[in-house]
Amino acid sequence: MQLPYGEYEKLMEHAQEGNRIREVKASVVAGLRSFLGAAAPALKTAPVAEEAPLRQDAPAPEKVSVEFAAEMPQNAPAPVQEQSLAKKKAMKSPAPKPASRSESADISIPPIKKEIAAFFNKQDDSSRLFNVLKQYYTCLNEACGGTVRVTMKDGVCSLWNYDEWEEFAFVDIFERHLRISLDPRCSERLKSLNFCEVPRLLSGRRNLISAQVDDLNKIMLDVLIQAFDEVGMTA
Repeated sequence: MQLPYGEYEKLMEHAQEGNRIREVKASVVAGLRSFLGAAAPALKTAPVAEEAPLRQDAPAPEKVSVEFAAEMPQNAPAPVQEQSLAKKKAMKSPAPKPASRSESADISIPPIKKEIAAFFNKQDDSSRLFNVLKQYYTCLNEACGGTVRVTMKDGVCSLWNYDEWEEFAFVDIFERHLRISLDPRCSERLKSLNFCEVPRLLSGRRNLISAQVDDLNKIMLDVLIQAFDEVGMTA
């Protein structure tokens, strides 16, 4: 069978176009394979994608401030334990001390009787010697281990150990001085003071020594305290 020459040329053109298309296809496939082969190792070692950043409007996680954390007690005791500790502290607190004799002196020491004050002030209108007597009386009540009282007979005052109800000293005015008479056992301790004669009303019935003072003398006060404590002792 013979084809006209014109149709033969058309067939040849179609065949060449088909060959060209196959060559282009083969070239594209080869290039694709080459690209895929080179990209495979990179895909295997690719880093893990980073987490997406937080949204700016998302609330931040709460954090405890350093100041607040420092104020939080470590192992804070339970309320029951706190009450127990408070009770223990209260039990350990020292009991209040009883009031001393000097703190309660204004309550426990009665004043010297008015007739004694009147007699002394008649002998010494300056009241100086009566005030010295009051100083001895107050100090003795504060310092002695008992109660001191003052009575007067025939112008001579007696200082009493009230608890034992016994006299331990005598006081009067002699030559514008306060004269205090005591047991002779005290003479050695009173040797630095001015000795004088014993009141006549006392010398006949008691063995005494007498010394003169013009103020509150520490030596005399100490001797009077000792005489108070030695009530009932013999020479």
